[in-house]
Order: sequence, then structure tokens, then C-alpha cells
Amino acid sequence: MKKLILVLVFALWCIPASILAETPLITGLEVSRPPLTVSFKVKDAFSKNIEEAVRSGLPTSFNFIIELRKVNRFLPDEKVGRWEFRHTVRYDSLRNEYEVVLDEKGEKTVRTRDFDEMKEVMAACSGVTVAPAHLIPGSLYELRIKAAMDPVELPFLLNYIFFFLEFLNFETDWHVHAFTA
Repeated sequence: MKKLILVLVFALWCIPASILAETPLITGLEVSRPPLTVSFKVKDAFSKNIEEAVRSGLPTSFNFIIELRKVNRFLPDEKVGRWEFRHTVRYDSLRNEYEVVLDEKGEKTVRTRDFDEMKEVMAACSGVTVAPAHLIPGSLYELRIKAAMDPVELPFLLNYIFFFLEFLNFETDWHVHAFTA
């Protein structure tokens, strides 16, 4: 029995922390009309590795993808539109502040010294306008949302030195919200 417990403890100790970490997901989706706007957050977007990378001054970007599809019963769904934007954070060590650029707000820049506030701004999208040409009244639509971290790209030789940066990437599953126009 002692050997079994010892083996289980050793097996759990050997499991990489990335497997045990929470996986990021889209939460708090709010959809309003007209015009069609969405707000949402990415839960668990910042792992310890990502936090350390941001604090070290490495520019970090989250990409957001929003797709709108018209659901058809007998035919394949129609893609009505696709919107992509990003949030990028850079840490300025001289000023001791984080600079977050929000693409969906016309490259609006938010500056803060508070690390937790920076994390909230990076992981939240508020009032994003999804502007299709028109929605057919009474038709069923699906709004699909996904978030992913931009892969960190370094010069060729630095990729071998900083091999651990590949662990900074994440991608959520598609979050699907169905509604009738």
C-alpha cells in the first residue's frame, strides 16, 4: 500500500504544470442589438509563464476572432462575417507601467501601473461592434468567438536559447452563441 501511494505521489509530481493549469475559456458573453455588439472575457488567460514574460518586458498579444454564421437547416451554414482584432501589452520598465493597445477601439492605448488591471484590460472585450450588412428577421444565427495568444517570434538563433517561450501560447475553444434575428 505504501508503494502504491509513493508511486501515485511520484506520478502526480511528474505531471507537467501546464496540464494541471486551468485552460483559458470565453466567459461572460453579452450580445446586444441594434447594432450587434458583443462583450466577453477570457478566463485564465494568464498562466505563470505568461505573467513572467510580460513582467520581463516581452511584448505579448492576444488575438480575438469573432465569426457570424447564418444557420441553415438543409444547406451548409453561411458565413456572414469574420472580425479579428488584438490586444497587445508592453511593459516599460523605466516608467514602471504597462501599455495595452486595443485594436477594436481604434488602437486605443491604456496605460496602468497595476498588474491586475492590465490583466483585466488584456482579457476583456467590451462593446465590440459586429456589423454585418444585414440580418434576416426570424433567421437563426451563430456567433462564434475564439481567443489565442500570438506566438512569440524571435530571431533565428534566439529561438534555441529561449526554447521555453513555446509554452506561452494558448488558444481557447470556440464559444458559440445562437440567436434569432
